[in-house]
Amino acid sequence: MKFFRHRSLLFLFLSAATAAAQEVTPIEEVEVRGKRIEKESLPSTYSDHATMADTAVLGSLQAGTLSDYMSGHSAVFVKESGKGMNSSVSMRGTAASQTAVSWNGVGINSLTMGQTDFSLIPLFFFDYAELAPGGESSLYGSGAIGGSVDLRNSAPAKNSFNGLLMQTVGSYGQSFTGLKLKGGGQRLTGKTALFYNRADNDFHFQLMEFGGKSTQVQHNAGYNSYGLQQDLYYDLRRQQQLALHFWHTAYDRNIQPSVQNNRNADRYEDISDRNTRLLLVYSRRGWLTLNAKTAYLNDHQKYGGDLIATHDWLAGADAEHEWQLDGWFRQMQVKAGAQIQYIVPEVYAYNDGLHEWRNEFFSLAHSQMGKRWHLNCGLRQQWVSGEDAPFSPSAGIKFGLVEHDSTHLRLKANISRNFRIPTLNDRYWGHLDNKYLKAEDAANYDGGAEWRLQTPLCLMQLTATAFHNKVENWILWMPRGNVWKPINVDLVEVNGFEAGAKLEAKGQTLQAAYTHSHTEVKEGFSEMRPFKGRQIALLPEDNLSASFTGRWRTWKWIFATSYTGRRSTSDVFETMDAYWLCNTSLGYKFKLGKSWHLGLQATVNNLLDTDYQTVPYKAMPGRHYQLEAKLEY
Repeated sequence: MKFFRHRSLLFLFLSAATAAAQEVTPIEEVEVRGKRIEKESLPSTYSDHATMADTAVLGSLQAGTLSDYMSGHSAVFVKESGKGMNSSVSMRGTAASQTAVSWNGVGINSLTMGQTDFSLIPLFFFDYAELAPGGESSLYGSGAIGGSVDLRNSAPAKNSFNGLLMQTVGSYGQSFTGLKLKGGGQRLTGKTALFYNRADNDFHFQLMEFGGKSTQVQHNAGYNSYGLQQDLYYDLRRQQQLALHFWHTAYDRNIQPSVQNNRNADRYEDISDRNTRLLLVYSRRGWLTLNAKTAYLNDHQKYGGDLIATHDWLAGADAEHEWQLDGWFRQMQVKAGAQIQYIVPEVYAYNDGLHEWRNEFFSLAHSQMGKRWHLNCGLRQQWVSGEDAPFSPSAGIKFGLVEHDSTHLRLKANISRNFRIPTLNDRYWGHLDNKYLKAEDAANYDGGAEWRLQTPLCLMQLTATAFHNKVENWILWMPRGNVWKPINVDLVEVNGFEAGAKLEAKGQTLQAAYTHSHTEVKEGFSEMRPFKGRQIALLPEDNLSASFTGRWRTWKWIFATSYTGRRSTSDVFETMDAYWLCNTSLGYKFKLGKSWHLGLQATVNNLLDTDYQTVPYKAMPGRHYQLEAKLEY
């Protein structure tokens, strides 16, 4: 019922957008693909590692989540506690809490857990997703030891109106309904997006028992969710703009039991999540670019009647200027800003009266020297109530070994200091105040090369990067008597390399990515001795993804495959098997008159019917199907 309470907001926006579009002459849809650059508003333009998610793939996964994209189309390990259940990622061999996730420049990692559940982020809401592996804490603050994910929305075209209505149905009672409206007039534009999603998840899986293998139906794994996102953009005079972003989602889920407890109804549990985020942004373009923002974020979770919630208020501003110079020192771009944040937790397992301030200052710079040299550097200092946050600088250099109109070969190197403040759960769970915990402190080094060739017929790109990450005071929860407590592991080292390839020709795209990472405890307390010299538990050393996107007239075919290597469990002598997954989709778009289009798509997931688990004893579905229809204006 809560979903329909937002109808009044939708109708107001629809009326305004329709009135603005009455004098618009509709034109045939044109698909533009490529990386979008907004150096004034995208902090990751200072990073050499950022890659934009393929827009064609995002379009084919509109009924899915960020977890679906990451697991099938990146060399990032995605850990899922079942289909549609809690999902976290590991970038470059680090922990889930060491990946920073931001929305339009505002961090959205859970303040209690310190990580983001990627199954709660609907792709239907976002225009762009950018992945940046590597330590960039000077850009994103606490938590970006392994990498970052940036989600963004863009303003619709002026004097336009577009709409999309989509419906999917799939195996195991899966259904997704979405409505998206965007457009506006000369000064006011906006976008409204709503969705409802559900699934029973009553798939079959194989269980090894004393009497041999048996086939069971998965129980207590269903979910339903709904969401509303509203974006409004109002252009003021003199290149000024006000933007309002609102995001509300609600998820009610069963907690999928382990395979051993699948038929034990006494062990069934449920959980509900409500996330409300409101962001107001003022921007001014010109000789000095100014941005100011204020936001309120509320995460609200109910687990077995117990409340886990946080209220988060923040305000920040930054200024940026670019100099175009003569001579060898050709260009310089500098950005500096500050942010203040106030957090009030509302958690049943904390003491009453807790609150926290987080203040920070940052400065970023990019310069071009001659035709071949590019230099990036960043500085960030954060202050947290009762905690010591280290000063985190970063520096990177890029040299163009070959620079021609059609091809280039560039070498690059980066060094950074990164950190992660202990989460609220780390410090206060169990009505405790774990003042002994230290912030995770990391030194990240990487270097590599990039080759790119662009001709009228094709685009080819190859990248390779080696990295070393040295993390002191890695936080790990361990049993202490009858309770679990967070402990600092003295030293953990991550070594590895990643490689990527991309080929585009005549609208067809082939791309692949591979990451090898070895994460090892070097120094720690006595319980860590069995892990020395071994890969840390539940993290694979090898991840590979490859995909092909083919187009012919109004047909579109996508094939994606991914490989996840072996992992050990918490028992270092027990391993989980490696596995391959393959997904494919085929779509066709019909033209209905001058302005209407109907798109149909059929998808097969887990094409090879692979029997696999990403979390021990949590079953995943075999081959399953999905049909989708999109009506667009």
